[in-house]
Amino acid sequence: MRNLGKIVLHIPAREGSKRVPRKNFRLMNNKPMISYTIDASIKANITKEMYVNTDDTEIIDYVIKTYTDFKIYKRDKKLAEDKATSEDFNYDIMKKLQADTLIMINPVCPLVTTEDIINTFETYKNSTCDTLITSSSTQMQTFCDGKAINIKINEPLAPSQDNEKISILNWAITIWDAKKFMKRIENKGYGSLGENRILFDINPLHAIKVSEEKDFLLAEKLLQIKV
Repeated sequence: MRNLGKIVLHIPAREGSKRVPRKNFRLMNNKPMISYTIDASIKANITKEMYVNTDDTEIIDYVIKTYTDFKIYKRDKKLAEDKATSEDFNYDIMKKLQADTLIMINPVCPLVTTEDIINTFETYKNSTCDTLITSSSTQMQTFCDGKAINIKINEPLAPSQDNEKISILNWAITIWDAKKFMKRIENKGYGSLGENRILFDINPLHAIKVSEEKDFLLAEKLLQIKV
């Protein structure tokens, strides 16, 4: 089991959102959507260094008034613009807070559970990887731009369990070796996918991402039945 040094957990939640306006703070079953990942992170109890990384004054006020376990990391407005990437704001918080390990919990995946966070963290801690990204996998017949990915189209159709596994990254939970991430950014200009990575499957229902209105409504219904 390795020493992970200073572990920083953050939930990035910028103010702007075009497809689902103000989705991070929109009420989902009478609670702001961001509250679900905050609550799950607190219960996981991995580190005391937990932050909501935001430029949104309404979210800032809500977190300060509602939670004692979470701090606010005030994101620069430039890092909340449409052109800013996740690599930009992850690098920023790693560097400013001098993190050794950074855990990102995605607030647009409100069905992520405490158990998901603990399981991903334990897997990362007991590995030698520099990056862990949650995923969903399938062995169903898969095409991209009309080209077969995990099947041979000129042969009889094989049972799906014989096909190669396809991993779809959902980014519900991501963990990085912060020093290696920053070094990749500084030397290569990119760093999110790492070099020695684990793609860690979680329940696909827990990884539902709210990108559009229909996703919001689906997540809300699934939370009601506690999938």
